[in-house]
Amino acid sequence: MSVVVVGSVALDSVKTPFGERSNALGGSAVYFSYSASFFSDIKLVGVVGRDFPDPHLDLLRRRKINLDGLQVADGETFRWSGFYEYDLNEAKTLDTRLNVFEKFSPNLPDAYRNADCVFLANIDPDLQIRVLRQVRRPKLIAADTMNLWISTKRRV
Repeated sequence: MSVVVVGSVALDSVKTPFGERSNALGGSAVYFSYSASFFSDIKLVGVVGRDFPDPHLDLLRRRKINLDGLQVADGETFRWSGFYEYDLNEAKTLDTRLNVFEKFSPNLPDAYRNADCVFLANIDPDLQIRVLRQVRRPKLIAADTMNLWISTKRRV
């Protein structure tokens, strides 16, 4: 079974009571892809800037995640920074820089269009619909969202 995953690929800077990391591999499409790669064939669609570190790509390749749908654009990769207090269920955002992700327009390679499953990671719902128009007959579609899209894109 193959899963096409479309969404954010990011560099995160995070501080917790237990430590901190700068420019760590992040993004909802990455987290889903990495975990799902233990169970299925994953095809990732996203965008990064030319500053995206090769070791992060190597990590994804070692999990056999297909990166043919990962665009590399001129500019900087999407960056998020924030912190967690002792309640690790709630992130506090300090800064969000969309960078190349701001103009992300997902285009699925032909080899991705017959996927059995599609996971629409956290992206604008209009982009999620654009992706669905590109897939042929998936057996399962799942979507992730966040408060921003729920409050700004909800159709009443």
